[in-house]
Formats: sequence, structure tokens, C-alpha cells
Amino acid sequence: MYLVAALYRFVHLDKLHSLQADLRDLCSVHEVKGTLLLAEEGINGTVAGPEDGVETLLDYLRSDPRFKGMSLK
Repeated sequence: MYLVAALYRFVHLDKLHSLQADLRDLCSVHEVKGTLLLAEEGINGTVAGPEDGVETLLDYLRSDPRFKGMSLK
């Protein structure tokens, strides 16, 4: 079964290249596809993939205090 998640959070982000690499690797390993836009102002995106893969990605993001209160649909 596949899961689709749309998310965003306006928050100051630094070290974008490091975060981008971590997210790319995580998504690749868990076969999650889609778009995650990273900017100094926050994150915005829509992803899809196997349910456990998307949940792993969301758990990773939720573990980062900067994404506390992230809007998710």
C-alpha cells in the first residue's frame, strides 16, 4: 500500500545542503518519491511511497525540533 503526504513548516533552516543530503538518502533507501523544497524559510513538499517508507521519513522530520508543529495532510 502506498501513502501520500503533503507537508510544510515555516521555520528558519540552516545547513540546507546537509539536510538535503540526509533527506535524499533516506528517501532513496525507503523508495519515497516526490518533491521536498528546502529554503532558509522552511520546508514544503509532497511525497509518496510505501507506507512504512513515508512514515520513516515523517518520523525523521518529527524528530527534528525545528519541524515541531509541521502541517501534514
